[in-house]
Amino acid sequence: MNSKKILILDYSTDRSETSNIKRWLPLESYVSSLFIDSEASFPSDLIKDDFTHVIHTGSALSITEPAPFTDKAVKYIQDCRKKGISQMGICYGHQLVCRALLGKHVVRASPQGFEAGWCLVAFTRKAMDLFPVKENETVWQHHFDEVTQLPEGSEILATNPHTKFQSFINWDQRLLGTQFHPEFDKETGNKVFLEDRELLEKNKYDVDAIIRKGPSLEWGRVFFDFFPTWD
Repeated sequence: MNSKKILILDYSTDRSETSNIKRWLPLESYVSSLFIDSEASFPSDLIKDDFTHVIHTGSALSITEPAPFTDKAVKYIQDCRKKGISQMGICYGHQLVCRALLGKHVVRASPQGFEAGWCLVAFTRKAMDLFPVKENETVWQHHFDEVTQLPEGSEILATNPHTKFQSFINWDQRLLGTQFHPEFDKETGNKVFLEDRELLEKNKYDVDAIIRKGPSLEWGRVFFDFFPTWD
């Protein structure tokens, strides 16, 4: 595992994603991170660094609106694919990867509206073969946008009535994506829901009911144990 050199590209507007993800990654891995909020913050020569794995984080930003760093992120994702670097996208990062590899027409505001809370998703047989999961599990959700098409050769790992592509894997292109957030456990996830009480209540969510719930598994151990094992 010492050969794993993992880069976290943190697109969160509050700089919170790095710490939430890093705590789950194997201690023996080399992990570095960059907070990305502008064109200048995304190094033009980043692809020259010898990272073996890249994690694209979630964000309060909307994938439907170009960010100052979007063009550089798109090129970097494309270059990573060419070099065979393993990439994982979480929520906004999942949408960004698909947008970079297929075009902006494959991301949109969800016609189902805002999905938030501890929500059920259905895992596929492929997912149950890869991970210690049951068919129906509870995960942390907080998103307005979604992906409508996956890169060629992708396999769906999870879905639900709100969002078809809740998780996917692509072996040939070395991609792993989750619309939900595996980095949050009950404590850290509920902290975000309490901080976002005004937004959630505006969208007709009962925050007090939400925080009485929690995840069905420690999802950080499931996904962040698996992702670095890709050679």
